[in-house]
Amino acid sequence: MKWGGSAFLDLQRMPSRGSMVFQPLQINNYQYAILGSDYSFTQVYYWDTEKAKFVKFQELNIQAPRSFTHVSIDKRDFLFASSFKGTTLIYKHVIVDLSA
Repeated sequence: MKWGGSAFLDLQRMPSRGSMVFQPLQINNYQYAILGSDYSFTQVYYWDTEKAKFVKFQELNIQAPRSFTHVSIDKRDFLFASSFKGTTLIYKHVIVDLSA
């Protein structure tokens, strides 16, 4: 949603059946939105500045996710994903330059 001056306007919709957590996350200059669900894979979206919307980026297999946290250690970035039914998973944030 975005503020239209006097009311919020619908900007984008995302499928969220069974979702338990929807969390924005910024890692360096990258903006993400993570939608965790008990019924399907966790969906990671990134903000596409050209399209001015969040675009589906990656699926993560996390059992019953409840929260996501960005942790920066020694110039490396990690995503901690806590689970209600399983173990906490830690992902490393990696940027691959495909422009060459």
